[in-house]
Amino acid sequence: MLALEGICLRVEEGEFVSIMGSSGSGKSTMMNILGCLDKPTSGRYLLDNIDVSKMNDNQLSEIRNKKIGFVFQSFNLLPKLTSIENVELPMIYGGVSASERRKRAIEALDIVGLTHRMTHKPNELSGGQRQRVAIARAIAGNPSIILADEPTGNLDSKSTIEIIEIFQKLNADGATIVMVTHEPDVAMYTKRIVTFKDGHLISDKPVENPMIANSLGGVVS
Repeated sequence: MLALEGICLRVEEGEFVSIMGSSGSGKSTMMNILGCLDKPTSGRYLLDNIDVSKMNDNQLSEIRNKKIGFVFQSFNLLPKLTSIENVELPMIYGGVSASERRKRAIEALDIVGLTHRMTHKPNELSGGQRQRVAIARAIAGNPSIILADEPTGNLDSKSTIEIIEIFQKLNADGATIVMVTHEPDVAMYTKRIVTFKDGHLISDKPVENPMIANSLGGVVS
């Protein structure tokens, strides 16, 4: 049985798309392909009009560094590093100079409202703050696309609103965001919902009136 079969999906620049589906539906495989972590066994994947499906591992690594920002459910922060050091880390691998890394990291932490926590380590932060550091890390390299895999799965409702609010602001500023979520209420904050089942894309619908996250005043419909 194929993890994905007969999938045709197009995400335009500036979209905010959620991917939904039960366990084993193929959504994680789709995210791995979109993130250049896995290669499709057939077909093509074009990212910024570049066919990445035939690239080797080194080429895929370069694409990931330059074009993709990842946000994970488990944050994936290194416990011994401060917030700003965690944000800088991918840029070290990308060959960005120390001064430029620091500048971009501070700017990214400012966007997520955490400059006052830049010297704190993950165990000194709440779950929502850790995820904001992870988002700062994802956007510091100015990627073409942000891939978020269950970014609110480990968070309480207040932190969830804060994270979705950041994503909506990033999207309003032009970021393309694809987010996996199992929560229908979270998906309603995005502009389009794609649903998978048993390796097939069974639904692809726009959200008519996306909800607007407002961490100060709750939710605006």
